[in-house]
Amino acid sequence: MAAFTRPGYRTPGSETYIAAIGQGSIVCEDMARRGASLWVAMAMAACGGSGDDSGGTGTGLSAGTTMTGSTVTATGTGSTSTDVPTTGTTASGGVSDSTGTSTTGPTSGEPVTSTTNPGTSTSTTGTATATTSGETTSGETTGGTTGAVDFCEGEGGILLPGDEVTCTGDLGKKTFLFAICSCSGLTANNSLRTDSFDSNDPNMVPMDGGSVGVNGPYKAASMVDIGGSLWVDGKIETFNAHEVAQQLKCSDDLTAGSASHVADDLFTEGNLFAQNMTLTIDGDLHILPNKMNQGAKVLGATIKEQVEVKTPCDCEDLIDVPKIVSGYMQDNDNDALPIAPDELVGLPQPKSIELPCGRYFFTGIDSNSSLDITLTGRTVIAVAGDVQNAGAFHITLAPEAELDLFIAGNANFNNVATIGDPKRPAATRIYVGGAFKFASNFTLGANLYQPNAVFTANNMSEIWGSLFVGGLQLASPLVVHYDQAILELDGCDPPDQGCGDCHDCANPTPACTPGGTCGPCVVDDDCCPPLVCDAGICKAIIPQ
Repeated sequence: MAAFTRPGYRTPGSETYIAAIGQGSIVCEDMARRGASLWVAMAMAACGGSGDDSGGTGTGLSAGTTMTGSTVTATGTGSTSTDVPTTGTTASGGVSDSTGTSTTGPTSGEPVTSTTNPGTSTSTTGTATATTSGETTSGETTGGTTGAVDFCEGEGGILLPGDEVTCTGDLGKKTFLFAICSCSGLTANNSLRTDSFDSNDPNMVPMDGGSVGVNGPYKAASMVDIGGSLWVDGKIETFNAHEVAQQLKCSDDLTAGSASHVADDLFTEGNLFAQNMTLTIDGDLHILPNKMNQGAKVLGATIKEQVEVKTPCDCEDLIDVPKIVSGYMQDNDNDALPIAPDELVGLPQPKSIELPCGRYFFTGIDSNSSLDITLTGRTVIAVAGDVQNAGAFHITLAPEAELDLFIAGNANFNNVATIGDPKRPAATRIYVGGAFKFASNFTLGANLYQPNAVFTANNMSEIWGSLFVGGLQLASPLVVHYDQAILELDGCDPPDQGCGDCHDCANPTPACTPGGTCGPCVVDDDCCPPLVCDAGICKAIIPQ
């Protein structure tokens, strides 16, 4: 029985994820290096075992995890920082004073209240109704959302407010291309590791992928193992073991101070400094004619040519989260449930709420006790103010549910929290205008967009999905498992829509042609970083 490891995976020490037997059956093996990871639960589920279907709570963002400030630092001691301005409005501290005063007015209907022990738990359920073409439909929110098609019946997508073309699915697959994208430099004084999987694959096999993009200088003083490509618009300095499973692209000088390895081609606009062969390049070295390679071992060819490294993260044209929330304030399905915009504000007792398919607007979320939100269909939740929860907080998705969560303000979780499903993180997309703060164990099975604040973690962090952040500040190891299924979300964009660059397009027509329309890709450069072109489609991994 041969152990399965990610293709091209290289790391010091032993590593065995899963053993594969026969046609796709999986059994659990030694996962010493992964530790208490949800790969165990996934492997057990594939084996028919009794793993925790909820994804578990032993991993994820832990105590003191915040997203705040304007520095980009990954530090094991919490004492090192590098001041780098972020792009856009910087959010600092924890939760802002904004409470969100916008409202759509009262809605009718009262929640069902049941007595529990301890405390009183208020549970809002029921069936949503909506009127379309003069008829009333019971059971799900239908009609009046995407026009000719009904996203609640699994067709089409949820349109962004004020947009007759683009859906939330288009927004997600255009945004989350990297496992980690930082709008400013990255300094890693503790370990960083990325890989990927495809939640559309029932076997959940870990594989290459999980790229890292940095708009600014990149400095790694601890061990780094990147399962995808590394794109840096700035200098690269490494001082410890450093692995890149795919390509490495750097717009400036690259210095390798310890054993480093690139499994594919390396592109640089600067010089290479790798004394005593500390850097090995399995593929070709692409370097400007007037630049030098001082010590790197190149197993392929050295190609002197013009090199232009694209800026990896699209931080110039940021998503206007407050504007999107304002749009859903005017056009939502609250009345169909019914549920009031202030339903989740000032909650003194535990509360459970079930939301069927639809778009829901809240002025804020503010609870002094536990709050459980269960989603049964394709759902948008738009919050005008802040999300503040003193008790346990959970957003749980049914097997066919999806979530696009837009928070105009900040989010502050002071207790155990879970958002999304680690087994299919592509189904949950979170967009935040301000900053996040996690004060306790946090399980994130989602893709998080938070470009105006810095990601901070003060304990072991394991994320299922991706991070698009203003910066990175780590006081402990970080592991990110990128879900490639995010690139295949259902969208509404027409295949030949106009475009200014690749960021305006997405699969199945991901390239912006010279004529200014979206179409199939032909070469890798047609795709946005870090994707590669395969038969007209942009993908996260290099096809084998």
